[in-house]
Amino acid sequence: MYILTPQQNSLEQSVEKVKPIFILLYETPTWMQRLKVLGVSDCVVTADKNYLPDIEQFDALVFSGSDNWAAEEVFPKKRSPHQYYVFADLESPFYTMHKFSMNPLEEIYNLTMTYRRDSDIYWPYGFITDQKIQYVDDLQAPKWKSPVFDDNASNIALERVKTKTRLAAWFVSNCKPASKRHNLVKVLQKHIGIDVYGKCGNFTCDIKDSNHCYEMVEEKYFFYFSFENSLCKDYLTEKVFNVMKYNVVPVVYGGANYSHHLPPHSYIDANDFATATELANYLKYLASNPHEYVKYFWWKTHYRTVSTVKSYSNLCKKLHEYITESRMGQFTRTYRDINSWFNVGQCTQPRIKMN
Repeated sequence: MYILTPQQNSLEQSVEKVKPIFILLYETPTWMQRLKVLGVSDCVVTADKNYLPDIEQFDALVFSGSDNWAAEEVFPKKRSPHQYYVFADLESPFYTMHKFSMNPLEEIYNLTMTYRRDSDIYWPYGFITDQKIQYVDDLQAPKWKSPVFDDNASNIALERVKTKTRLAAWFVSNCKPASKRHNLVKVLQKHIGIDVYGKCGNFTCDIKDSNHCYEMVEEKYFFYFSFENSLCKDYLTEKVFNVMKYNVVPVVYGGANYSHHLPPHSYIDANDFATATELANYLKYLASNPHEYVKYFWWKTHYRTVSTVKSYSNLCKKLHEYITESRMGQFTRTYRDINSWFNVGQCTQPRIKMN
């Protein structure tokens, strides 16, 4: 692999061989250590601190916010000027275990890798592509197709939903999270039938065999509740991306601007309704009017859903870019208060009233 040097011009072509990038998973949980690098060469990711003779020889050190640790205790005593310290987290601020330093200057990072769109390395739980698997969800201004309700596609969808007899299913294991989703469900249950699966409900399905569970939901239910445990910026998880692969309409509840992540008229956002009663009435209306219900599947002709295979590929690609820019004197980035960046003003209270 080669790159062009900054001195290149039309008369003088010179190339510099790209050096391998070495990334050390310095403080990360076991599941992060199992992830691979896919489709990127010249990039080595390891959790072995002895892989190189000296810690300072690594190009980047990754620190996960999902574990309980403190920078003043864990950060290396010496830090090479060329190293990138990467803050990585897939949990919302409410469920981040890391103890952020009281003195921000003791915990300085150069890059962020999270589910948030303003991260240096965007690390989503899933995304939408067109049918050619081209990524279409522009991070700044997504340009979705306008909904088109084709009669032929609607007739096919109508055949597929004939087996549905139950209104809504919800799979949940965290019974009283920060988002207060359990309160919303309790109010909704006064108006509509909601079958709650998992340790917080009376229904069971072995989620380890997730395909079987989703196929069961697709066959029996009109709606699947994709309710997040936190109402935080850009925080939407596999709860919505997994179910969108099936012919069931997700009802979402979270802090993300879902219109940035999902095609229009492909989901129902609980926070678009003033009260839980209004939401319940709308769900009952759709279940009683299948021609209106199947309009929520219009997008399947144009798009498909991808549940992200977690890897370090994007981190490797970005580090290649950043290190090249740094060598040319064009790149400097520092997060001097990661606690404020990650936590302050990122989460909200429910907009929908619980009545």
